[in-house]
Amino acid sequence: MAIIEVNTITKRFGTVTALSGVSLAVQKGVVFGFLGPNGAGKTTLIRILAGLITPDEGSFRIAGKGNTMETKQHVGYLAQSPRFYRWLTARELLKLSGNLHGMEARHLDDRIDSLLELCGIANVADRRIGGFSGGMRQRLGIAQAIIHEPDVVFLDEPVSALDPQGRKEVLDLIDSLRESTTVFMSSHILDDVQRVCDEVAIIKDGAIRIHEKTKRLLQLHARPVLIMTFDSHTEAQAASDLCGELGIETTAIGETISMLSADYDTNQRKILDFVGSHGLKLKSLMHQEATLEDVFMHHMREEYHD
Repeated sequence: MAIIEVNTITKRFGTVTALSGVSLAVQKGVVFGFLGPNGAGKTTLIRILAGLITPDEGSFRIAGKGNTMETKQHVGYLAQSPRFYRWLTARELLKLSGNLHGMEARHLDDRIDSLLELCGIANVADRRIGGFSGGMRQRLGIAQAIIHEPDVVFLDEPVSALDPQGRKEVLDLIDSLRESTTVFMSSHILDDVQRVCDEVAIIKDGAIRIHEKTKRLLQLHARPVLIMTFDSHTEAQAASDLCGELGIETTAIGETISMLSADYDTNQRKILDFVGSHGLKLKSLMHQEATLEDVFMHHMREEYHD
């Protein structure tokens, strides 16, 4: 049974339709990646599912519950740019959050200690939040979002403003959460989504364009590439022209040409014989695996041309 069930949700802001009949099902215990360009409707859907705004049409259920106050006890939420009271310490913020959820005092203290450790901020638990780095604030934000042990936590662009070290720390934390809660995260950083997400949905213009398990999505829609590097731009262009005579489409950039790995595998002997017989010096061959970015850009271009 899906832990998140979204049924034909539509949301309008004035004359703008932010979501248009969105339906979605997310299974329990996964890290779910929600992708789309700016303005696609990612934040709007997350805010609806978190109970912050109401849809104009359609419905949703979380952990089998409809959109009621009871639902909110099953949900945690971290906004894209969270704002905390700078004068509070991390421990004080988590205590405030737990109290707002009506948690029993002894259990809350134990929960705070375990989350401080889990999120890697136990050593700064009694430091004022105003002195925290971006990565520390995000990890604290995730801790407050799951203080009440929700079934689902919604994270809106949780790593978008972080440096590489901060991103790694937060992604490692998100990856570990699947053991205790279902994670629904939006992002435009495709490498990060590919790294931690079990399933992915792509939204554009308020409608879901594709929804699939990440590995299956890459198998079905992304195509690995073979990159050949030559001594010069002139030689690369000559090699590209020669491949064209074999009916193989390539892209030439500087000293390299790229082609689909399947085309190279099928025509490997012809390509290498052709290159060698024309005196072109091949410096390297590199196989580049398919990425989620390939899939995303393909669907964005496809929708644009439609």
